[in-house]
Amino acid sequence: MGIFDLFGKKKNEQESQEEQEKALELQKEKTREEARAAHAELEWPRIQRLNPVNTKDSTGDTLEETVTSERKDEIGVMIYDEDISPDTLKFLSGQELLFLLTAMEVFNKKAPLPEFEKNHRKVYNEVLSRVRDAEFLYVLYDQTTGFPFIDHGFANIYYEQELAEKAAALFNKQFRKLIARKIQVENKQENGGKAVGFFDYLYYVGIENLIIDNGGYRARFKRNEIVAAPGEWNMGDQPQMPTNPGLNFAMLDFLEEVRWPVKYEKRDEVLKAKEMRMLSQIRTSRFIVPMQHDGPAEALEDGRLKLTKDNKIRFLVMKTSDDKQFMPVYTDAFEFAKLAKTTKDWNAGVFRYQDILKFVQDKDGIRINPDGQGLVITKDRMMALEMMGQQADMMKKKNQVGKAAASSADGAVQQALNQAMAKMKEDESKQ
Repeated sequence: MGIFDLFGKKKNEQESQEEQEKALELQKEKTREEARAAHAELEWPRIQRLNPVNTKDSTGDTLEETVTSERKDEIGVMIYDEDISPDTLKFLSGQELLFLLTAMEVFNKKAPLPEFEKNHRKVYNEVLSRVRDAEFLYVLYDQTTGFPFIDHGFANIYYEQELAEKAAALFNKQFRKLIARKIQVENKQENGGKAVGFFDYLYYVGIENLIIDNGGYRARFKRNEIVAAPGEWNMGDQPQMPTNPGLNFAMLDFLEEVRWPVKYEKRDEVLKAKEMRMLSQIRTSRFIVPMQHDGPAEALEDGRLKLTKDNKIRFLVMKTSDDKQFMPVYTDAFEFAKLAKTTKDWNAGVFRYQDILKFVQDKDGIRINPDGQGLVITKDRMMALEMMGQQADMMKKKNQVGKAAASSADGAVQQALNQAMAKMKEDESKQ
């Protein structure tokens, strides 16, 4: 092959590559134009209602627009970009960023956007990054429980105080009692001798589903997308302490529902389902119990104490105004630390529900997390719960449906909620 033939071949290859790139670009532009044409009748998204709950004046359950029409036009066209620049996203405000994310989802549902998955992930990652890196966030707290508010399974957090306070006002129109609390994300909270941040704290109270800027443009995400679940920890030289995130969530969700002074169709079913889920969690949990004992006691691997007949034990008792005696028990070191601040003379043992049932025979019952949820269960109810639980265990074993039955409580809650929400939407459509 001559030298001129070699140069000619390279030139042809270069021209062929340029033609391929040009054809590819033309195809991409055609795809963008087809998407634009398919979206021609769509308008930019608007802020939706806070939640599906109907009130007497449901039309007032929407905030005013947080992104102007001009900015929507400027930002919205980014949904057709082939490759959204992460640097560009950093210049958008929180609400502008969430508007872009919403627009991408709405328009892609109508007709596929070019490079949707890649660009959507970039915008979503920027949302998560801002939550993760924030020094302060604003969180809606329920004043009836003193814990983060749970709405349809989600806790509500916000980038900015003003939007959080406006959203709290809308929730309060639905007869909630909420406040927007400023939270320092990395403000270490004491957890049995170990300090943890806010998103770790949410793990212990069982809140995994989060929504950012509900009431404005919003996005849902998981707590573990911000920080992984903490591992088991030891409380100094004490036995391994339990964590009960599922129980803590179930108690909060039930107590919020009980203390919400409203009536709606299916509410009895919702309450019953949430209570069933909570009680099933209580029966299968381990608790920290304040106690004193004479003589040595062996600490088992799961943190429980192996006591003998030679051990003399005494449990802390709290009396009520009507002179009833309840034994305090704690779901985790967060709650137990509240007792330790005021009562220094008590050690802690870890016991199963079935063990605790034996300890309350001469008492009126237990109180779970006295300075937290403060849930009281009488001795008679404890015994009835255990009897029903044993019967359910026998049926599970007999029918070999353990896995399906184990999730029945959560399924019942979801079914009851779905029925209630469906009825609300039906009533709304008739207005």
